[in-house]
Amino acid sequence: MNPMFIRATAVMHICGFSLGEAPVWLHQLARTLQQDFLPSHCLICHISSESSHLLCNSCFNSIRRNPWACQQCGHPGSALINHCRRDTALHFVQAGLEYSGVTRELIHRWKFNSAIELTHLLVQLALEAAPIKMHYHALVPVPMHWRGRWRRGYNQSKLLAQVLSKTLGQQSHWKPRVVDNLIASPRKKAQHHMDRQQRQINTLGRYTTNRSFSHQSVLIIDDVVTTGNTLEAVAATLAKAGATRIDAWCLARAPQTHEVTAPSI
Repeated sequence: MNPMFIRATAVMHICGFSLGEAPVWLHQLARTLQQDFLPSHCLICHISSESSHLLCNSCFNSIRRNPWACQQCGHPGSALINHCRRDTALHFVQAGLEYSGVTRELIHRWKFNSAIELTHLLVQLALEAAPIKMHYHALVPVPMHWRGRWRRGYNQSKLLAQVLSKTLGQQSHWKPRVVDNLIASPRKKAQHHMDRQQRQINTLGRYTTNRSFSHQSVLIIDDVVTTGNTLEAVAATLAKAGATRIDAWCLARAPQTHEVTAPSI
């Protein structure tokens, strides 16, 4: 990422704005400074690039979309084969990208290397692949336990929800509320490398809320769907709170084969 854009993002935080809350003109100023005063380079391969995506055409075109996904879990290529027959409160899952290659590298930097300036790019890429057509009463980010949020410095799902809400408001004049009042108890273990059964045990009864979602349609927001257990656990909590329609929107769906290795850069 160009230093000017990083500095502009830092100014937003100094002024008391999160990425999701900062005025549009600040984001536009950051992009203008970047484009006018510094040469643009691809975030992945670092070659000179004039693309508005901050990726060169080669890297951008290598991003794998997820158009024929299972509607209940987002599994790639499973829309027409009755892949999912789960008894769950979750009605529909959108994950527009596959968690591999360039997408995996961008999400890894954003999530684990504090590159929160990538939030808008990731939302833009995922929205282009999986546009949101239904109007929801609320966007509900998957919560983190306060210790995990303190260590990372932010909840990445809340960042996504804030930017997504603002983007939808700009595109369609419909800006859903971000409702961030679910509570997460601590995980027994980190679950990056757990299988589905282990994750199911790890998330059992983990999420609670004191808020009523009676007769509301709700869109859960998260970064990557792996087994779907986290989304299902959050959906179960929202259903108990009265939500009548519960869907999920995520950046990407992880393949259920061998782990995909990000490119070395």
